[in-house]
Amino acid sequence: MIIGRIKCYFEARGYGFIEDNDGREVYFHLSVVESEPSSSIRDGASVYFDVINTGIGLEAFKVRVVG
Repeated sequence: MIIGRIKCYFEARGYGFIEDNDGREVYFHLSVVESEPSSSIRDGASVYFDVINTGIGLEAFKVRVVG
């Protein structure tokens, strides 16, 4: 798992971007968030996640809020 922080989250659209510790920006969709409640997803929140290269960019999955 990688640790990063929510760079920006667009609640109305259900997606956002995570910045990892290396400065890479990774897309995520609310459907891959494993933390409850989903209201814990907010800008600046620390998260653990895995990443996959989709061919059009990096995408996070198994996103969990730290703490």
